[in-house]
Amino acid sequence: MSQSPLKAEGSKQYGDAWRAINILIRSDGTWSGRERNLCFRNRGDGTFGDISFTSGLDLDADGRAFVPLDLDGDGDLDLVVKNRNGVQLRAFRNDLRPEASRHLTIRLEGRRSNRDGVGSRVEVLTDRRTLTREIASGGGYLSQRSRVVRFGLPEGETVQRLTVRWPGGKVQQLAAPGQQGRFVLVEDAPEFTASPRVRPTVTRSEAAGSSRLESSSGTWLAQPVPAPDFELPTVGEQDASVRLSSLRGQQVLLNLWATWCPPCRRELALFQEQGREFERSGVAVIAVSVDDPATAEAVAKLSGELRLAFPVLLADRTTAEAYSILNERLFDRRRALAIPTSFLLDAEGRIVKVYRGEVDPAEILRDSRAEAGSPLPFSGRWVVSEPARDFEELAAAFAERGLGQPARRIFDEALARGQRSPGLLNNLAGALITEGDVERGEALLREALAAEPAMTDAKVNLAALLIERGSVPEAETLLVEALSEQPRDSQALSVLGSIRFSQGQAEEAEGLFRRAVAVRPDDARFRENHGAVLATLGRFEEALREYETARDLGSAGAPLQTNLAVLYMQTGKIDQARDAFLTAAELEPDSPSAHLNLARYQLQTNDLDAALASIRQARELLPGDPGPLVLQAQALALQGRTDEARSVAREALRLDPQSAEAEQILRTLP
Repeated sequence: MSQSPLKAEGSKQYGDAWRAINILIRSDGTWSGRERNLCFRNRGDGTFGDISFTSGLDLDADGRAFVPLDLDGDGDLDLVVKNRNGVQLRAFRNDLRPEASRHLTIRLEGRRSNRDGVGSRVEVLTDRRTLTREIASGGGYLSQRSRVVRFGLPEGETVQRLTVRWPGGKVQQLAAPGQQGRFVLVEDAPEFTASPRVRPTVTRSEAAGSSRLESSSGTWLAQPVPAPDFELPTVGEQDASVRLSSLRGQQVLLNLWATWCPPCRRELALFQEQGREFERSGVAVIAVSVDDPATAEAVAKLSGELRLAFPVLLADRTTAEAYSILNERLFDRRRALAIPTSFLLDAEGRIVKVYRGEVDPAEILRDSRAEAGSPLPFSGRWVVSEPARDFEELAAAFAERGLGQPARRIFDEALARGQRSPGLLNNLAGALITEGDVERGEALLREALAAEPAMTDAKVNLAALLIERGSVPEAETLLVEALSEQPRDSQALSVLGSIRFSQGQAEEAEGLFRRAVAVRPDDARFRENHGAVLATLGRFEEALREYETARDLGSAGAPLQTNLAVLYMQTGKIDQARDAFLTAAELEPDSPSAHLNLARYQLQTNDLDAALASIRQARELLPGDPGPLVLQAQALALQGRTDEARSVAREALRLDPQSAEAEQILRTLP
């Protein structure tokens, strides 16, 4: 048996893997794929027969739980199955022949608080065998079996005695109450009492009192969600735009559509027809096209054809992404944003209802006039607690995608609703720091750590902030604490490695970076950090392998290519060095350093004409800088163009009288 560690250690990879699995499940993924359900019949001789097909229970849905119970009161057990996909709940009625449904049903009533007799065991002794049933609380995943025990009895089998062992240890032996039927036994009672057969009746659920439930489509949100704000240009109106937040104080119908969508055209036409009704109801209609911005003319053309009087806007990438993320996380089952989709906003700018697909304007108008009430599809009340939306998770989803503005609004909503967990404070701090509000971000990180001192993420984030502010000793303390609690935290290892590297402790930094790479071998940043310290230690081949791995993992910036080129030079791979220098210059054509690095390589390989061309590009980008002039003087001297080299070196010395390189060139020229 494996042993648990003496000290709890987290694993980011493990946590990330479970988050990925949960996202797949919420996106209509299943655990069982296309596996059909199976049903086996107990033959009574220790073997089972497969009756999946003949019973009709071989569903291709992802079954999660089942409960046998007598739904129709005819004595035989029916079956209710809960699925993950397809039809969520299915009931199967068991229609056995009357002679095949002979049964004895016992319901126990315990004393004191255990009214259902949970924990009891019932034994039935017949002339053929002993049958045992136990009454348990909980019967399976997402399911609870009935606490009434049932014994199926073939024709001719005779019940002789019943034994009940109650949870407290008391044992009762009683004569058979009858050969079949329903009976109740109360704890300490001398005998059973008959329980009449009840035929269940099916009645239609009463609608909740709120008129909001008259709608036939769309989904009311149990908790409204703030709509991401935006300011988008108005199609067909030069220099005109609409900001969503400017419409606070009135209801808004926000419609997302596209020119390639036929239902969108029909829907927009209906919205236009009902324009005056929307205006009377105080509902502002905004149509936001999610078409490619390059097709703005097509959007304007369609708007003109339909003579739309309400604002037609063209979404940018940020707005489209924000509403796509929001749509995925409004519901437990995450699905891509359908076109068209409409959002009904209240006067505070919060989404109260979502319409997926084409919707009748009459329904929207009816919804806009509905009174606030419960969104439940049936009458009733919450017995334990009402459902609460995880605003922290929603805000984090925006923040992870770099959408700071909607993330901030959702974070604020979470705080307003009393959600102030350390995780929320940590994530909000990250959003604030990104926006430049460093002081408040630091305060929230310290508050998160005060509430949860062992929160590694908050310690690492605070340490990174402190390093930027020059408070390195405190940052070191936090990182050492974090690693004592979570030795495999890759971010803490990397940040502490950077500190040690800057302090000249290259050997220790190399060990920290190596541990970070071992934890997250697919993270290109850690590979580059490790490569940099290996190069400092003169371990060029190892450094080169790390940089090449970082490149293969997707890191493709000019600094990476430059470092690769230098390492190729160090290891004698001249052709690869040239290609890397050229790639760096192509990636950053406006970077003087990229052209200067390329020029230095070309000087070393005696490609003087190419070097002069690279230097000219650098001079254009750095007018008045002596650096490119020194390199140009060197190249001209190597070509034998002495007078030109002397003139350029003097110009460099004029710009920088302390330039030792320019003076050296002048001394060596004939």
